[in-house]
Amino acid sequence: MRTAIVLVISAALLWTSVPTVWAQGSAVKCRLKADPLLPGAASFLIPGLGQFLNGEDGKGFTHLIIALVLPSAVGLGAFLLAPVAPTLSYLLLLAAPALYLGWAVVSAMDAYQIADRYCRP
Repeated sequence: MRTAIVLVISAALLWTSVPTVWAQGSAVKCRLKADPLLPGAASFLIPGLGQFLNGEDGKGFTHLIIALVLPSAVGLGAFLLAPVAPTLSYLLLLAAPALYLGWAVVSAMDAYQIADRYCRP
């Protein structure tokens, strides 16, 4: 089970790291021609929102799913480990928000860079 989770997360991370123009086969179709800080800030608040603003629906959906699943899976693991290993459970509970925050930063940086490259007014 752990191997399957690692493979799914690795595949999603690789998919989101593919250069946008190559992945879509054409130029990015920006929904918003504005300062790149706007999609970056949007993706920091809700991972994937900046990608949607940049016209990258698939990538935005992936960022949102990872932002929801990754901390939830760690939290579930903490809950399941609580009776057996309370210290590890506590550490996992501390790691879940840190993972969400880390993914929000990655999502914000990606949205900003794509908007800066393709969606400037």
